[in-house]
Amino acid sequence: MIEIRKLRPEDASEYQRIRVEGLKEFPEAFASSYDEEADRSIEDVSKRLDHKQPYTLFTAGAYYGRELVGIGTFVQHSKRKTKHKGEIFGVYVTPHVQRNGIGFKLMEYLVEESKKVEGLEQIQLTVMTENRSAIRTYEKLGFESYGVDKQSLKVNHYYYDELLMKLFL
Repeated sequence: MIEIRKLRPEDASEYQRIRVEGLKEFPEAFASSYDEEADRSIEDVSKRLDHKQPYTLFTAGAYYGRELVGIGTFVQHSKRKTKHKGEIFGVYVTPHVQRNGIGFKLMEYLVEESKKVEGLEQIQLTVMTENRSAIRTYEKLGFESYGVDKQSLKVNHYYYDELLMKLFL
């Protein structure tokens, strides 16, 4: 059974475990690096999940049974002129449960919860151009591509392009 919910400070250890797993396994998929995040204290991670900022921010977790197997974060832009936009980032599903629809359900949850944010009109995200599976998932949810950020990330002397995608609400 799959359960998806917003993560809380008490979920920090599980969240940190899966986050650094994703950064280590797929360094090209995230702007953060394993080295930057692996030594982050559980206290810092707990604060990250507390979400008491003056703008809307939440991290969702997908549980398969009792195991946290997927994560993703939504943040609304905080400036007046861009508050109508938000971003989904840091989406990751652990490899041993991929291709079971968990990523789709997690993204669906993130989008539906984001729609509750007052004044939100669009959601943006980026995805590596090579990640065809994720691109198909995002397109099924209504996201459309609007450009490519060439050489967006550099990992081990290799450049990766990111597809820019947007969903109008």
